[in-house]
Amino acid sequence: MKSIPSAVLLLFAATVSAEEWSVSSPDGRISITLARQADGRLSWRAARAKAAVVEDSPLGIRRADQSFTTGLALLRASESTPIDERYETPHGKRRLHHVRANERTVSLSNAAGARLDVVLRAHDDGVALRYRFPETDAAPRTVVEELTSFHMPGGTTAWLLPHHMPSRYKPAYEDLFQEVAVGAAAPEPAGWSFPGLFKTPAGSWLLVTEAALDESYCGARFAAEAPGGVYRVRFPDPGEGRGVGEVNPTSTLPWTMPWRVVVIGDAAARIAESDLVNDLSPPSRIKDTSWIKPGRASWSWWSESDSPKHAEALNRFVDLAADMGWEYSLVDANWNLMETGKIEDVVAHAREKGVGLLFWYNSGGPHNDVAEAPRDRMHVGDVRRAEFAKLRDWGVRGVKVDFWHSDKQDRIRQYRDVLRDAADFHLLVNFHGCTLPRGWSREFPNLIGMEAVSGAEQYKFNEAYPGRAAWHNTVLPFTRNVPGPMDYTPVTFTDHKYPHRTTNAHELALSVVFETAVQHFADSVQAYRTLPDAPRTFLRKVPAAWDETRVLSGEPGRSVAVARRAGRVWYVGGLNGQESAQTTRVKLSFLDDPGPWWVTTIRDGATGREFDSSTRKATSRDEIEIAMGARGGFVLRITPD
Repeated sequence: MKSIPSAVLLLFAATVSAEEWSVSSPDGRISITLARQADGRLSWRAARAKAAVVEDSPLGIRRADQSFTTGLALLRASESTPIDERYETPHGKRRLHHVRANERTVSLSNAAGARLDVVLRAHDDGVALRYRFPETDAAPRTVVEELTSFHMPGGTTAWLLPHHMPSRYKPAYEDLFQEVAVGAAAPEPAGWSFPGLFKTPAGSWLLVTEAALDESYCGARFAAEAPGGVYRVRFPDPGEGRGVGEVNPTSTLPWTMPWRVVVIGDAAARIAESDLVNDLSPPSRIKDTSWIKPGRASWSWWSESDSPKHAEALNRFVDLAADMGWEYSLVDANWNLMETGKIEDVVAHAREKGVGLLFWYNSGGPHNDVAEAPRDRMHVGDVRRAEFAKLRDWGVRGVKVDFWHSDKQDRIRQYRDVLRDAADFHLLVNFHGCTLPRGWSREFPNLIGMEAVSGAEQYKFNEAYPGRAAWHNTVLPFTRNVPGPMDYTPVTFTDHKYPHRTTNAHELALSVVFETAVQHFADSVQAYRTLPDAPRTFLRKVPAAWDETRVLSGEPGRSVAVARRAGRVWYVGGLNGQESAQTTRVKLSFLDDPGPWWVTTIRDGATGREFDSSTRKATSRDEIEIAMGARGGFVLRITPD
């Protein structure tokens, strides 16, 4: 293992003389501690069941005008304050949320008398901390460096996503996660993306990410080097977004930074179930959310890339959505360059069929040079609002905005301006070629999807993808999909340029395992129309919003089984990420009534392209044994008798 960095060694040496302030979770099992060393440096650590899960880690922040890294003196420390709030969301892992936590604020000053607050939170499913500059001053201040770090115990295993250096289509969070030993360097200088998943030798699981990012800051990630298992936060690269925008964030005072978040659990399943990122984020800015309707969408581009230029092709996918009972159909790039028919014909046809349309846009602007159109309609506020007004008048239900390629402060502001303006016109928003969710779907519940994932489109672009897809799909529920909605564009049965190696039952299960508020089913009209009755019926009925989510079993790269409830109906999706057949057992004890229940099972058939289906009665005391083929999967639909 690499040597421990000098900053951490200094912390170890000063521990005996440090002042400390701790706060524990309501259940008493998780704690976070802030320490001030004798020389005024700050560090922090976290524990679960009194065992360290994040070891002593440096803290500090430096502005262009002031440094808050050494010589910090205590002004006061608040007592632990309980937080107890409830909120409801129209989509996500669950509808009703109960947030219970304890919070403590430690106020400090540097040698010049400038103030810094460090806010600590402990929830039953993790911890968080954030910086705040509490003084009031209209003069802009710029943060030039964060020392915030996460020191993982030796012997920890990590699942990390390489962040890409700037290019025409990057960064976009669209690589494959890597399972590596803690401290491994990233393959590129750009570092590792959030979120990062870790399993300690003692069996604790941690997911590190951020929440409550707003216009006043940039999106962060891990630095490329993590000597001694110390992962430090870093800012965007200067070249992101074609060099447009400043790397270092600027704001007036007071100024509150995003939460640095660590989800903590005793099993990978507890990480996947967590809503801590949303729990730490601001409440909804949209008072009336009745117009925000989750659902399913047909999508023509994956199977017919040129289809958005042809009204008759788009209408076929509108008809598919209507026949399947899906709420939406997505009109993708270059719809304003029609070669046959008119876009108004598609709008009128969708209105007649009762299908809501979602329209694609390029986010650029000078921050990308991607030619796909329409472009230059999302970058300037007045132009964007005029476009949204036109869409509202057409009866369009939402937009997909693509090609962002930067986590700088100016792009974070544009994301949030799009969400705010879209809400004024009752439009849903799906971001692609974009950053990671950071709690915005609570604050702006019209945010119904974000890509930031290597999804099904890679079957068109990446020859290596099919061989890794099954493994990758069992990593995503414990990593990328934890902080928020993930528009993977799943459930593709037919082969595109690079053939699938996952089974058809595996693909069907993605409709349950992956969560996003509008699930875009990406395959062709013929693929869905020619499905056997059981999987076609399943896709007609499977919802995209959930009252409850339970992750029943699994570990990243091995397998996963997820149960989700909508009303009284439960859906279970299971994936095998391995190259050999596996048998899993689903205990029905999660059911909220003894039963009996009707259980429809759809599993792998005799070949990977076939299904096997059956229906039986069961009770909550039963256990169902299911054989999954190599790279296979299954679904259950469980209804009360």
